[in-house]
Amino acid sequence: GKSRVPYGVMAFTHINVSKYNFCFSDFPFPEGTRDFPHHNEIDKYINSYTDSNNIRQHIHFHCQVVNLQRTGDLWTVTTESTDTSKRRTVYTARFVAVATGHHVTPRLAHFDGEDTFPGRIMHSSEYKSAKVNGVNGRRLLIVGIGNSAIDAATDAALSGHCEVSLSTRSGAWILSNYVFGYPADLYVCRAALWTPWQISNKLAEMMIWLTSGHPNNWGLNPRKRPLEAHPAIGPALIHCIQRGYVKIKPDIGRIEGDEVYFTDGSKAVVDDILMCTGYDIEFPFLNDDLNARILPGNNALNLYKYVFSPDVGCSLAFIGFIQTTSGGILPVSETQARWFVQLCKGNIQLPSTDSMNLAIREEREKIKGRFYASPRHTIQGDPILYNDDVASFFGARPSFWRHPVLAWRLLAGSGGASQWRLDGPDRWKQASREILKVPVTGLMAYLLLLVLAIPLILVCALIANLW
Repeated sequence: GKSRVPYGVMAFTHINVSKYNFCFSDFPFPEGTRDFPHHNEIDKYINSYTDSNNIRQHIHFHCQVVNLQRTGDLWTVTTESTDTSKRRTVYTARFVAVATGHHVTPRLAHFDGEDTFPGRIMHSSEYKSAKVNGVNGRRLLIVGIGNSAIDAATDAALSGHCEVSLSTRSGAWILSNYVFGYPADLYVCRAALWTPWQISNKLAEMMIWLTSGHPNNWGLNPRKRPLEAHPAIGPALIHCIQRGYVKIKPDIGRIEGDEVYFTDGSKAVVDDILMCTGYDIEFPFLNDDLNARILPGNNALNLYKYVFSPDVGCSLAFIGFIQTTSGGILPVSETQARWFVQLCKGNIQLPSTDSMNLAIREEREKIKGRFYASPRHTIQGDPILYNDDVASFFGARPSFWRHPVLAWRLLAGSGGASQWRLDGPDRWKQASREILKVPVTGLMAYLLLLVLAIPLILVCALIANLW
């Protein structure tokens, strides 16, 4: 049967974006925090931010939004308590922000014969650990090869001593958390992002080859190149594959009882199946008409910069509905929220409806041209370029010319979250100090110096020839 447990996070989860790029712009992690904090540290950090900004008093816990609709110039929000009373409360507001996240409804793959399977079929949203989920020592089949699948596979193999098979249709390039001693996301900088992504793809391949070898060596057999899919991070998976703790399998052909047959003709006997197959974006509290305008299908969002519906305008904002290819969701969501606030105050305006629709179409084509077709790749965005774009609407895009001392770090380094507090409204006087704490990787510094030196070398050679 298919079990269901409440949402949560895996017991062993650490964020896979470094603390420099996974924080609020004016609230860095405490000194001494490790590069990739555990989820308990993230919980403390979020609670600390909440209390430091006196937000908790404004939060209504143990209730859910059941309806959101516009009446004239106002939005009506209906909530329902989660206890047995099901008490309903109605609020009205001129402006509403939806921040429910894009990991909403678990998406399950279906295979011929799955109804004959005698064991449990779970979704990754249910998985906490091998011990909690009762799979210790069992034969576990994991479907998918995203970050959740990698984390679950390594936990089940190393902590649960499971016999793990991992089925993937498309294969994957597995990135390490650290590259040449630095957190991998610190290599994502403007200099790299301004480079044609086809060139960056080749550089990413070379870095993976140097750190863990080609994925074909481990049976991962990716059908796309590294930057054509959402990054999959987990060097421990390579370790488990090398030692035979995890066996990589192709797509599932059919299921017969506890036997799973794969498309290459091989089979495995399994006790449990864990679906790490992603989520569908849903807004169950919106009416059908508004839902159809915002969610046209296939997990795509018809939103300008993933925030505003051209048909609705700035009174309704969707915050955090972007899948960052590197960097964390916190600074991106914060930049979106700051943009929304400036619109609410009337300090700025959205472009025309036609302009926003055109921008949505262009962004959609850009994604199609880079990422392979999948419901997972409908809201992808490079966080630095995206934040720069949105921050420019309200004057918060960092200026190299106003901050020449920081220009090198903003070009060759990731810069961290505080860079979008250097300029614009709500400038933070300590932003420069925090940016200086973000390491610039040696490799990016050397590559950029080499690129900058080439024109100088050519000029010198030309002068020498003329001389």
